[in-house]
Amino acid sequence: MTIPALHSSLWIEPWRDLITEENGHDPRSRYVEQFWLGVIGPTAAWLMRYVAHEFDRSPDGFELPVADIALQLGVSPKAGPRGGLHRTLHRLVMFRLASESHAGFAIRRRLPPLNHAQLRRLPQHLQRSHSSYYSLAEPAA
Repeated sequence: MTIPALHSSLWIEPWRDLITEENGHDPRSRYVEQFWLGVIGPTAAWLMRYVAHEFDRSPDGFELPVADIALQLGVSPKAGPRGGLHRTLHRLVMFRLASESHAGFAIRRRLPPLNHAQLRRLPQHLQRSHSSYYSLAEPAA
């Protein structure tokens, strides 16, 4: 996978996925904080939160100021594969939370539930919490 070198700004647009948008979790939610954080890491989680706020203001997309956001997230502002924001975007692509688009990146508005492989990597207490989360969220029959 090759991610283009980062410039002074990047176009970020929403990744349209109706199923995930309907059934997924807002990046600012407790679910993402509790379960996705350990999977994607704190910088990627914070970037997802930042993007969610920007999508609230600009639902069709926005310019992401690369150096400013990198510094805000506490990562290296330099461009290229060694830059912190580049690595963070690569991580989002790796977990299918972002994809390259014609003009920059498409990023999900909502995160899907963890899959079974991701769940198995969580500590036991979080696996139990996840199971409880979904059993509480299911309507009574």
